[in-house]
Amino acid sequence: MPEHAQPEQNTPSTYVAAGVDEEREQTAFGRVMRPWLARTHVKSPMVTSITGLSSGYFATLMHLPPGPPLALTTDGVGTKILLAREAERWEPVGVDCVANNVNDLICVGAVPLALLDYIATDRIDESVLDEIARGLFLGAELAGIAIPGGEIAQIGAMLADSAGGGPMLDLVGTAVGALPPAAGGAVAAEGGAPVYRQPLDGSAVQPGDVIIGLPSSGLHSNGYSLARHALFTKGGMSLTNLVPATGRRLVDALLQPTRVYVQAAEALWAAGITPHGMAHISGGGLLNIARLAADVSYELDTLPPAQEIFALIAERGQIGPDTMYATFNMGIGFCVVIAESDLQPALDALRQIGEDGTRIGHVTAVRGKSVSIPSLGLTGRGDAFARIG
Repeated sequence: MPEHAQPEQNTPSTYVAAGVDEEREQTAFGRVMRPWLARTHVKSPMVTSITGLSSGYFATLMHLPPGPPLALTTDGVGTKILLAREAERWEPVGVDCVANNVNDLICVGAVPLALLDYIATDRIDESVLDEIARGLFLGAELAGIAIPGGEIAQIGAMLADSAGGGPMLDLVGTAVGALPPAAGGAVAAEGGAPVYRQPLDGSAVQPGDVIIGLPSSGLHSNGYSLARHALFTKGGMSLTNLVPATGRRLVDALLQPTRVYVQAAEALWAAGITPHGMAHISGGGLLNIARLAADVSYELDTLPPAQEIFALIAERGQIGPDTMYATFNMGIGFCVVIAESDLQPALDALRQIGEDGTRIGHVTAVRGKSVSIPSLGLTGRGDAFARIG
């Protein structure tokens, strides 16, 4: 964004105006791509089943008895890449690439094992690749995984750079995890084969359960098209501006890496707590909780205040809470749904590893998978919030 950018006319920012039509994306996938992909079948006798495509859950599970079920996921970094390029600071997006993938894997109860990265670029810049690789390493250290390989594709004709500056590139990862042996090293009655942790899909969630929220570090790597539109195109700001009440430069707030929640999830399992469901709060904001399988609803009645960067985006872009909470994590990067009786033990287990979890809501018996935020007068289903009444 130019240092002296001129703001657009006084109209609210929307995700569509920023170049992202989530409703059309979901419709296109559901109507056009999913019917074809759902018809694919594994021919190998080693695989007994694959679950995940039809459910829209966070990761896919592939069963290969007698070994552990494998969990698979893939994700990228999105338009946060454009800010990394402008700021010439690439390390954070390497962390983001790892975090986006492993945070999805743990939602099904898997332990992340490895990730392969894919970098598509218009030209090779060794200093840029060094920073990205360092970020991938830092993310892998936090997640406890290996990155045994990857791919660099030079596709300059597809990534034409008309604006000058550093290389244009995209960064994507594909990760694999596995369900570990059940607690206590249980074995099946026949053959002595190990029993593995039961996969999570949220079907165990029931009314009366409580929701623990784990704090985010900021935007993570979601909603950046809208954030850039609100702050720069409409708001006339630059990366060197300060975020009010923080003393932080905008570039530092926006390039804060995504948090990795692997240790937090494993701390709960190690404490003998079986989550009923887990949700990575990424694209889709807090509506992601409703991706859990149970036909219930979620009331977020004690959300903590969001970081100042979110208020700045809303103010500069004239964006209402309905759009903000359907786009950004608003300070909560991961949610765990557990039985109410497990609340205090869970919070204690999290605090022992330095994780500041907090109860943010509860599960209701209302059918339809809605998510409500009473303090803001919002209720939502699918990919949109609306004001109640």
